[in-house]
Amino acid sequence: MSDTLERIPILIAKLLKQEANEQELMELEDWKRASAANAAALEEMLHEGYVENGLRELEAAKRRSDQLLIAAGIPLGLGNAPAPVHKVSILHRFRWVAAAAVLVLAIGVGGYYWLQQTHSQQDLTAEVILPGGHKAMLTLADGSEVMLDSTGGLAIRQGHTAIRQQGGQLYYYTEGTPEAAGYNKLTTPIGGQFRVTLPDGTKVWLNAASSLRYPTAFTAGDRVVEVTGEAYFEVMQNATQPFKVKVNNESTTIIEVLGTDFNVNAYTDEPSITTTLLEGAVRVRAGNRQAALTPGQQAQVNKGSNIKIVNNADLSAAVAWKDGIFYFKDADLPTVLRQIGRWYNVEIVYEGAVPAQSFRGKLGRDLSLADVVEALQRSEVKCRVEGRKLIVAP
Repeated sequence: MSDTLERIPILIAKLLKQEANEQELMELEDWKRASAANAAALEEMLHEGYVENGLRELEAAKRRSDQLLIAAGIPLGLGNAPAPVHKVSILHRFRWVAAAAVLVLAIGVGGYYWLQQTHSQQDLTAEVILPGGHKAMLTLADGSEVMLDSTGGLAIRQGHTAIRQQGGQLYYYTEGTPEAAGYNKLTTPIGGQFRVTLPDGTKVWLNAASSLRYPTAFTAGDRVVEVTGEAYFEVMQNATQPFKVKVNNESTTIIEVLGTDFNVNAYTDEPSITTTLLEGAVRVRAGNRQAALTPGQQAQVNKGSNIKIVNNADLSAAVAWKDGIFYFKDADLPTVLRQIGRWYNVEIVYEGAVPAQSFRGKLGRDLSLADVVEALQRSEVKCRVEGRKLIVAP
């Protein structure tokens, strides 16, 4: 089979360039007739644009590999040393493209052989685990539930409130005089995220495994919402109606807000409830303690309702998830893996002592789990994927 995998791509390349002789054409025809899979492979690879698309994918794969190397802290260059200038002849360029084209065809042929092997040996390959995406559950005031994803075009009316969905975003509009408001709840699963614009114009981003409970209209009195998990808020300013965020349902932690942008991380498996302020002003209350934050500060509330203030907090790290990035700055391994577990819906299992490592770098949240594991392994983390488990060895 290895000879075939080397020979067939060369024959296909010759056919595409109209350089195949009669014997080579007969050889290719015999291979085509050997199986339906071979015929399908040849038809696809002779399709206009197949090689060009493959070349673009190879270049994209190289860029992705570079990103993984950077994330793992592996240098890609030689510091600030100027890159040497080489004159590349047209012939050299042509030969490179030709070789890459044969590689694309080889990958295509190999892929079809791999698919045949896979279908004959089911369940022997690991599940490909993709990143999370836009998905959530909307619970309406009457208790009915609506599944949301990035393709839906939801349109619902509740009294004087209209609800519309566009992609991964939900919008509330108050029409006419608001009446007594019911409560809606937006819940994201592990591996999901969503965004909602509330009736007052406040925008909220929900991270994975999180929820937001809110009224369908803000009438007289404070604007009060409840959050679990992690959320980023851009609060519409209204001095006559303070905005308050209750954290983790029965928790005594309350965030009092004016017009402001802030992030709250309240996952129950994290050591503290963390509020990070980007703009405006907030007051964090925990039991009988309270602290006022100014932009750039972070409040950490531990299980005993003690409040720790961090000045000059890393704002980029706190809100990177909202922008589709994992961003770690001297984060320990459990912190890194908790984020990965929530986004890829995998269980984190430690086979022994937790490795004492810290991490600094960025990764796109659009990468597959296999890409993320590769970055971890390049950082000398001994880990592997088995089913929906990410297993870490000491």
